[in-house]
Amino acid sequence: MRIPRIYYPDELRENSKINLTAKGLNHLRVLKLKRGNKVEIFNGKGKVSIGVIENLGRDELLVNLNEKITQEKAISPEINLGVSNIRNFDKVVKDSSQMGVTSLTSLVTSRTKQRNLKEEKVKRWNSISSSSCEQSGLNWIPKISQMKIEKWVENSNNESKYFLNPRSKLFIGDIEEFSAIDLVIGPEGGFSSEEESFLAQKNFIGINCGNLIIKTESMPIVVLSMLKVLAE
Repeated sequence: MRIPRIYYPDELRENSKINLTAKGLNHLRVLKLKRGNKVEIFNGKGKVSIGVIENLGRDELLVNLNEKITQEKAISPEINLGVSNIRNFDKVVKDSSQMGVTSLTSLVTSRTKQRNLKEEKVKRWNSISSSSCEQSGLNWIPKISQMKIEKWVENSNNESKYFLNPRSKLFIGDIEEFSAIDLVIGPEGGFSSEEESFLAQKNFIGINCGNLIIKTESMPIVVLSMLKVLAE
């Protein structure tokens, strides 16, 4: 049986003992693990180790980290993804996290219906993201945030900058530089003409993904899958 994976957000140290969260505790109870069973612990920043359950009580889960802690290299290519906020943004978080995105930002655009920015949403998305990484075996959890598209664009520092535009003549397969990419996906109705002009002024290049019409909630996993294949 595969060793269960548990996310632990704090620093990992060899030969130390850690108390896992209630979420981790419930997860291991469902799996019916006992004292002496092994679990894989990762901190979402590339560090991972194997621990042994020392105590599994009603309110406590103590794990002894008695094996070497490994530092994994950052996920390549670096992909910073901005997606227009939609009602089902939970799916965007889940799918994007499993694909190894570096950062994910919920964007408010001129055609965004969900404009109410709440910190509680970001906390929920972080929980969904960590669960997705637990399941997929990734040891890097993306940085998740929410902001207006103008601010996200202004914060973009990479040279490779793209936005999805079905009218663009440039196909995603024409991208040649994959070391670090900033990519932005608009709402169902697409970006406004003013937003497209703003993106172009900030050196973002429009790209298309073919003739298929795909919902915003499914577009991230399509785009990320294509980029991952092209980058190999």
